[in-house]
Amino acid sequence: MMHKSTFLLTVLATLSCSSSLAQCQLATPPQILSTVIDMNGIEATFIFAPQTNGRGGGGAQVLIEVQKGLSKSFAISPTKGFEYHIHIKPVGPDNDCIATGGHLDPESIGATAKCNPAKPEKCQEGDLSGKHGELKATESGSIPTMSYVDHLLQFTGESSTIVGRSVVIHNNGTRVACGDILPVAAQRVSGSNNNSTSKDQITEAGSDSKAPLYTNGACSNRAVGGSTVMMMMMMAGALAAGVLGGVLGV
Repeated sequence: MMHKSTFLLTVLATLSCSSSLAQCQLATPPQILSTVIDMNGIEATFIFAPQTNGRGGGGAQVLIEVQKGLSKSFAISPTKGFEYHIHIKPVGPDNDCIATGGHLDPESIGATAKCNPAKPEKCQEGDLSGKHGELKATESGSIPTMSYVDHLLQFTGESSTIVGRSVVIHNNGTRVACGDILPVAAQRVSGSNNNSTSKDQITEAGSDSKAPLYTNGACSNRAVGGSTVMMMMMMAGALAAGVLGGVLGV
């Protein structure tokens, strides 16, 4: 159970974290993470707040806000919506979403079996839309903020952590937008010139399923935008007011 004061301290620690990603990674408790996407006309923000009641002590409160881009006119299959997943690698140079590899799947469940939301433990860890539903296309392309708890997401473990990986949005299987999952203070906006992470900052830890390892070099990522910080503060304020109490189990 995460006490309200503990959650608020985590929020404040995340917002005040220095630009050195290595320092952010070493901070405890686990950092609140975010993905900020701004590419191909799609603007979206994902927030991952650590929980303590999931499998292996993991789990995350997930908040998603799509500001623009996921419209019915853009969707190849408007009635189906947009799939989104956590992929094992960060975004490649020049916003290369293909470089993110496959889905995060430390249990080697595989992508052939369709995820059953009623049995999330049988789904890939990174199959967020399979467990919680797709991002439904709208006329305007914006999607109201949605929130859920995913008890299987991990913030630790070389092969299971979501830190340093990426979120990829798909349009009927095609990768249309992506962004890295990083502590808020080290976040960059996909679509900017600084979107790709240099080899001096990330090295692969053996196999594709393992998390990227960050060096002690200074993080060159662009600071996260004000909208993400505002979402963070709204989330903290809502918890303090007891709005999210039932969901977070505090």
